[in-house]
Amino acid sequence: MNLQLTDKIAIITGGTRGIGAGIARVLASEGVHLALAYRSDTERALQFTRELTAQYGIQAYAIQADVTIPKEVDTFYQKVLTLFPTVHILINNAAGGTPENTPMEELSFDQWKACMNGCLSHVFTMSQAFVKECKKSAHGGHIVNVSAKAAFHSASHNKIPYATAKGAIATLTQRMANDLIEDDIFVNAIVPGYVLSNYYRDPESPQCKAKEKDLRIGWATPEDMGNITAFLCSPLSRQIIGAVIDCSGGTML
Repeated sequence: MNLQLTDKIAIITGGTRGIGAGIARVLASEGVHLALAYRSDTERALQFTRELTAQYGIQAYAIQADVTIPKEVDTFYQKVLTLFPTVHILINNAAGGTPENTPMEELSFDQWKACMNGCLSHVFTMSQAFVKECKKSAHGGHIVNVSAKAAFHSASHNKIPYATAKGAIATLTQRMANDLIEDDIFVNAIVPGYVLSNYYRDPESPQCKAKEKDLRIGWATPEDMGNITAFLCSPLSRQIIGAVIDCSGGTML
C-alpha cells in the first residue's frame, strides 16, 4: 500500500534504537526523511542513519538531545529546521527515568519526577514546538505518541510511576487531538505490548521466557509498531483522531 508519505519529514524521539528505530525503518521505506533524536551512543546513532540513507535513499540525521530539558528541545528544533524546511510528523517515543523494582513506599519524590520527565513531560514540550511549526507553516501534521500496556493492563509490581506517566499520555493524546484537529493536526497514540527491543531483546533470555505464557501471537517486532504508526501518519487514516490504539497482540484482552 502506498501511504502517500513520500518526501514528508518526521521527527522521532528515541529514534535510533528499539521501537523508535523500527518506526524509523518503516517510515524511511515509505520515502519519509528523518530527524532522529537520541541521547547517547553517538556512533550507533550515526551508523543507523547511514544505513537508512543507503537502503532507502532518504535523508536521515541523528541529532543528540536530552528531550527532557526544554532548552534542549528548543535547540533540537533549531537544528532540525536548518536541515529541513519544515516538519510534518512527530513521533513521541522516548522514555526514561523509570525506577526499577522500587516499592511505592521507598520511592523518592525525585524518582517520581524523573519518571514523569522521562516518560511524559517531553511529550508535551516536543509537541508544543511541533504544533508551533505546523501552524506557522499552515500545512497540518501528524503526532503519534507511544504509550504502554502497563498503563492499562499489567500484573507487574513496582511500576506505579511508569504506568501513571504512560497512562497520562493517553489523556494528553485525546485532549491534544480535540484541540488541534481544526488546524489539520492529527494526534493519536499506540499501546505496544511485548516487543523485542531494548529490554526484551533475546527470545531465549530468562526475562523473555518468563513472558511467553502471556503472548497470544508471539513477540512483536519494532517494525510491527512502525507499520501501525506509519498508517496513522498517512492521509489514508484521516478518520482516526484521538485514538489510543491497542497494539499489544491481544495481551490486554
